[in-house]
Amino acid sequence: MNKQRTHIAILFIAIHATSCGDGVITFPVPDPAQVRIVNVTQNVPTVRVIFDSTIVVDAQRGKASNFAQVAAGRPIAFTLGSPSTVFRSNLRYTLGGNARVILFARGDTNGLVEFRREIQDTTIPSQSPNSVIRFTHMAENVDKAYFVEVWSNGTRLMAQDYEPGISSPAYTVLQPGTYSFEIREAGTTNVLATLKDVTITAARSYMLYTYDRQQQATDNITLDIF
Repeated sequence: MNKQRTHIAILFIAIHATSCGDGVITFPVPDPAQVRIVNVTQNVPTVRVIFDSTIVVDAQRGKASNFAQVAAGRPIAFTLGSPSTVFRSNLRYTLGGNARVILFARGDTNGLVEFRREIQDTTIPSQSPNSVIRFTHMAENVDKAYFVEVWSNGTRLMAQDYEPGISSPAYTVLQPGTYSFEIREAGTTNVLATLKDVTITAARSYMLYTYDRQQQATDNITLDIF
């Protein structure tokens, strides 16, 4: 009887040992994502974003940061603020592997500073002979510039009219060369902002964007590109 009990105990231990790993699913870790911050706020000279409590990215007003590498496949905490103040600390994003995400930081510290919805950037094959460009209208103190058109080298570049907060739904192909860009009041020849002598090189994606040149100055908008 004791031998039988000993045999059962040994058998139980063997079964338990071999089943410890059963039912365990190991998920692959996705490649990191890339995130770029663009500061189009009204009055924050330097926007500071902290990803995952450790990665710090600064963007000067009107400018875009470089891409920062951020973990993908799990919720990441985003803290939005300035070097001295936290505006938002309750933001969470789960990014896809190899995603390239553009976040425009907008608003006013007298009200709310927040991210406009995320924009998915793209990559162009290195052997591509052309480049692509999109446009985002981020000026907010606007009247005549509420609906705008995008022109380049005397030709309308994109067929859509844009209102504040709207990005072009698709990229427009550009051949390498030197371009001047104009933002016009929709339906008129009234030029509201210009960006001259921009060199477009092959195999790159570009984002053209507006923002308010001065706080609370209606239709005083400017144009930049990255």
